[in-house]
Amino acid sequence: MAKTRRVVFGFDERSLDSLKRITDQGHFSSMADSVRESLQVMNALQNQAQKGFTEVVVRNPDTHEERVLVIPTLAPPSSEEEK
Repeated sequence: MAKTRRVVFGFDERSLDSLKRITDQGHFSSMADSVRESLQVMNALQNQAQKGFTEVVVRNPDTHEERVLVIPTLAPPSSEEEK
């Protein structure tokens, strides 16, 4: 089994509510599991962003409707931000 470490986070009320909602909707056994899974998803997105892929396309399998999600933290910095 992998070695684990206890980490303590401080959340404002809104962020804690969001974490609880994600935990419930994702059927995670604990908030720690939902954070762990979120880290894995963000890591995968960051790896793709390093290769130039910064938009996520989601598709409704019933209607085949697609939407493009732009995740601001993955977008390359604008020329104004680089200055």
